[in-house]
Amino acid sequence: MSDVPESGSVTGDDPESTIFERLFEHTPDAVLVIDPEANRILRCNDQACELLGYDRERLLSLGPPDIHPHDYDVFESFVERVRDRGSGFTAELSCHTRGGEVVPVDVTATTVQFGGANRILAIVRDASARTEHERELRRRSAAMAAADDGIAVLDADGVVVHANAAYASLFGYDDPDAIAGASWGELYATPDRFELDCRPTVLDSGEWRGELTISRTDGDDLPVRASVTGLEGGEFVCVARDVSEERRRERRLTGVTEASRELLAAADRDDVSRIAIRTVVDALGHELACVRLYDPDANELVRTATSDAAAALVREAVAYDLKSSNAGAAYRSEETVQNESSANDAYTDDPCRAEVHVPLGDFGVLSVFDREAPLTEEDIRLIELFAGVVRSALTRAERDERLRSRQEELERRQEELAAADRFNTLVTEVIRSVLRTTSGAAVRQSVCDELADSSLYDAAWIATVGTGGDADAVTIDSSAVATDPFSETDAESFLTSPFARQLVRQANELDAAVVQRRRFESENDTDTDAEADPIAAAVPVACGRQRFGVLAVAGTEESGFAETTQSGLELLGETLGFAIIADQRRNTLIESDAVELEFSFASPLGDLSAAFDCRCDHLGSVADGDDTHAYETRITHGDFDEIRAFLDEYPEIRECRLVECRGETCTVEITVAGAPPGLLAEAGFGLVSLHASDGDTRLIAEVPNDEDITRVLDALSEYWDDVELVAKRQTPTRGADLPVPTDGAAGLTDRQRSVLETAYEKGYYDWPRDHTAEEIAESLDIASATLHQHLRAAEHALVSSFVDDE
Repeated sequence: MSDVPESGSVTGDDPESTIFERLFEHTPDAVLVIDPEANRILRCNDQACELLGYDRERLLSLGPPDIHPHDYDVFESFVERVRDRGSGFTAELSCHTRGGEVVPVDVTATTVQFGGANRILAIVRDASARTEHERELRRRSAAMAAADDGIAVLDADGVVVHANAAYASLFGYDDPDAIAGASWGELYATPDRFELDCRPTVLDSGEWRGELTISRTDGDDLPVRASVTGLEGGEFVCVARDVSEERRRERRLTGVTEASRELLAAADRDDVSRIAIRTVVDALGHELACVRLYDPDANELVRTATSDAAAALVREAVAYDLKSSNAGAAYRSEETVQNESSANDAYTDDPCRAEVHVPLGDFGVLSVFDREAPLTEEDIRLIELFAGVVRSALTRAERDERLRSRQEELERRQEELAAADRFNTLVTEVIRSVLRTTSGAAVRQSVCDELADSSLYDAAWIATVGTGGDADAVTIDSSAVATDPFSETDAESFLTSPFARQLVRQANELDAAVVQRRRFESENDTDTDAEADPIAAAVPVACGRQRFGVLAVAGTEESGFAETTQSGLELLGETLGFAIIADQRRNTLIESDAVELEFSFASPLGDLSAAFDCRCDHLGSVADGDDTHAYETRITHGDFDEIRAFLDEYPEIRECRLVECRGETCTVEITVAGAPPGLLAEAGFGLVSLHASDGDTRLIAEVPNDEDITRVLDALSEYWDDVELVAKRQTPTRGADLPVPTDGAAGLTDRQRSVLETAYEKGYYDWPRDHTAEEIAESLDIASATLHQHLRAAEHALVSSFVDDE
């Protein structure tokens, strides 16, 4: 470089001097010429004066120590480097201004010839803006590094320029540098989101906010909430926060809310328990859980519902009981009981790391377990919150269950009452049919027809069971069968089926009502459409101690076999037995020739007649108790004390009481255990006489001409010893023929006839009456007293026509 005068002015017409002068004065940076030997400023431009705050004269009077007082050693080192190398740059210096400010500067220096000597030409640039920018960048970097949220700077194309550790960890990286240079499409599950949504929104409004899904290096998807903001120079700042836990909490709360609605609609406590376990597994995310409900009968907590994983755990660890003891403690204390295990305690054999047992009020306990990690406070609070919902659901379910039970009981009773009403109507009709029918065979068939035609039954039959060697034989006397509800195609097949025969034999053997549901006897009987699981019942046909077989019914109507109808069936059996007895008695009375059977047997009265040479005649008897009967007997012996003393020796004689004594004859009431006085009447026979004399007791009974004598003999032998048939005589039937008037209505007035016919037509003489006297009187438009007056007169006239007043 050419020499330049020290004054700084250009001398002569040297072109180089002119150019140097123009560059020196008009460069935008401060320029100084320094004499390193003298440590003086030899030349400066206006920009240097402005930067340092001095006028030119004052500045030229200063040296580098005045400009760099605080880092002069740095200046000296820099000058040495420049002198050695010929040039140099430093950003480590700062200048003190006249106002006391310290201005950071960038200095570029080179050696030049000035005034015929080596000088330092220094170009000084104010670095305040750059320094502040770097300082700001350092502050931002520190803030980014310390932030919990992930922060990244993206270039205009969405490529990561800089990221903090939190941002890198979102994607599964430990080092932020590992994510530098990655594009948006490589980082997020929606590659086009930046170009189509984020960038346009930022350019339009300055910021974009939304939710994104990160594809992590471990293959899992991670939801984040992100914001993208534009920077000067076209860059973007992306701030992202992991919201997976927040979403998990939302899902759990949503699951609990949805389960609450489902729980409130649960049918019963078991249903509540199952929904609770499903919610704990699916919504709360705990695979091991169970609900224990308190069983007051067993006085213990019983597992009602268990998750699949918990059930498998119990099967695998046989001795493991899902901590029933802790569950019991929670139930008794009505407080949550929790327990945790670690690898350092003696609890290491426990297959679960943590457990919590939350009481469900008086109902039981909800237990939750975790194999991997302890349960957090949030987990426990949420489980307790859900347990409160379950407790409310159990309360509602119990209340609804009671209401349903009451409703079902009410409906059941209503159905029973309706069925009982139907059954009572049926029984009434059957009894009326029995009373209207005169023939025994017709009575049996009428009963079967009435029962089989009703809405309660589809089949009815009367059968007898054999005796002795034919004990298994079942004979059908009468029947009526509709085969549609049964698997058999005809009535005979049904009546002779093992089911029907066994039913009859069982009722005959037990001498009581029997109800059975049919079970199919063979593999072919599987047509459930043809046979809707029929039911059958059988009752003895009996009158007193007499048995005439078994009445059986079958059908598919449940109400026809309820407990309330069994007594009605038994009544039908007794009514039928009574009808059979009545038929036998009627046959005895109306037969033109009846048969007298005379039997002899041993008795205490026979012994009494031999001991005192007297005669004992039976006058009548009454029932004195369940198993005792009082006989009134006339004895031709005048000493009652001897009679009583003699009879007291017999254990079957319970009491002997004097009724009256006339001369040599005593009338005595003897109470006997055993033989019932009405034995013959119950069997349908007529008692002619019963007496004892000469040590022998004789009984004469009147029976129909076609009666089986063996049946009479068996009936007597059941109660008396040594019974023998000693005589059989044909004798005319006793009775009185009443004259029947030729005109049954003789003596009735027209008004009496009209009232009597109206009363008869309206069922006044039926039992029970179809209409009352008041109702009939109202229909005739007369007073009730007038009606009774006409009926009494008509009835008197009719009776008088049958009976001779004389």
